[in-house]
Parts: sequence; C-alpha cells; structure tokens
Amino acid sequence: MYSLGNLKLSLFALVVAGSFTACSDDDSEPVLTNNQSKLGIYAQASYLPNSEDAQRSSVVELSRFLVNIKEIELEYDTIIDDDNLYGSDDDIELKGPFELDLLSSEPIQIVEVVLPNGVLEEIEFEFDKNENPSSELYKQSMRMEGSISGTPFVFWHDFEEEIELEFEDALDSGMVMEGENGILIDFDLYQVLNGTAGVDLSTAVDGNGDGIIEISPNDQDGNRSLAEAMKQAIKSQIDILEDLYD
Repeated sequence: MYSLGNLKLSLFALVVAGSFTACSDDDSEPVLTNNQSKLGIYAQASYLPNSEDAQRSSVVELSRFLVNIKEIELEYDTIIDDDNLYGSDDDIELKGPFELDLLSSEPIQIVEVVLPNGVLEEIEFEFDKNENPSSELYKQSMRMEGSISGTPFVFWHDFEEEIELEFEDALDSGMVMEGENGILIDFDLYQVLNGTAGVDLSTAVDGNGDGIIEISPNDQDGNRSLAEAMKQAIKSQIDILEDLYD
C-alpha cells in the first residue's frame, strides 16, 4: 500500500499555465518561506449508528472502507502577497494515487504541503481505478467490506469521477495562515447505510451462493442496483471539516 503517513510534499513551481504542482524528493520537513504555511489534508470515514438505529446496526457491520484517489486539487480564492491581497485562479495539484483505508479511529493524513498564505475556495479530488496489480483495490476505485446479518459482504465500484467541495462562505473558512492548518475530508457512512434515509443493504442477496454477498457493477449476485445506489449515496455524504488544529 502507498505509504501516506510519512509523505511530505513541497511546493516547487508556478508553471506557465498558472497552476502549482507539489512533489516530494525526500521525507524532510517542508521548508517555509515568507507568506507560506503548512496544510495537512486528512480523510476519515465516520460510522457511528445511534441507539435509535440499534436494529439496523445489528444487520450491517463494517470492517474496511478503501478508496483510490488519483489526485487532489486545491483552488485559491485569494493569495496573500507581501504588500496586499490579490485574487488568484491558481490551482495546487497534488498527484497520487492515494490509496486509503478510511475506517479508522483517527483521521488518515493524505499529504502535508507548503502553500502560499491565503483563502482556499474549494478542494477537488478524483476517484479512479487503481492500477497496481498487487493492490486489493486493483481495477477498483472504492471497496467496502463487512457483514450483512452475519454473512460476509463486499461492495466495490470502478467509477471514475471528480468530487468538488466548496469551503463555506465564512471569515475563517479555507484560511491557510501562519502555523499548522488542517482540513478533513469526511465520508459519513452512517448516513449512507441508514436503512431509512440511506441504502438498505438488508435487501442484498448472495445470488450465486458462494457465501459472500457481492455488491458491484458486475452483478454476480444480482445487486447491481444496490451498487449504483451505494455509489451515489457515498458521493452525497462527503464533506469537508475545517480548522482541524483549533
């Protein structure tokens, strides 16, 4: 698996096209210059059923949730110069792929980058099929494992799509300033799997009788419609949480 925890990326160029690109030559700490700060980008899948959904939570148990992100792009609204504020259409492109297991008690750090001080307008990331033959995510962009009423299940999808998340229109929203800055990409799996408002996996079947319920676009078990519903539900329950270091 791609080693994410120790990855340190440094901003090294403003190319003619008007976009920043980050890269990593070693594992040394990022070096800050005037009007630059560090930004940590994290991700986590939250899955906290409440007591009112005890019956539903006994049906679905999760053990893993993996995603493959091809790249991450940060778009500035404003960059702070030595003398004043000026608008910017520049984008920060962080090349992956980033292979993440997000069902963790702590947020997973994807990258830490050195950026110009300023205000971010949005973060964009691209789901894509994993191209590593030795990876569990090979030819998949997303994979979930667990059990449904005690029967093992696997949901996976191979969709390729960009997700854009805008920072809130607030005074300190999306700020990159002196000191540590952090944002968290949150996948709310509770809302995805809530049988009332989300996807009811109790209807999934083991169509081929191999002892594993497969929910995928390949439809081996007859759950293709559930795979599409899961994809759409997960996409709709992704949000950014800011000010991680406050």
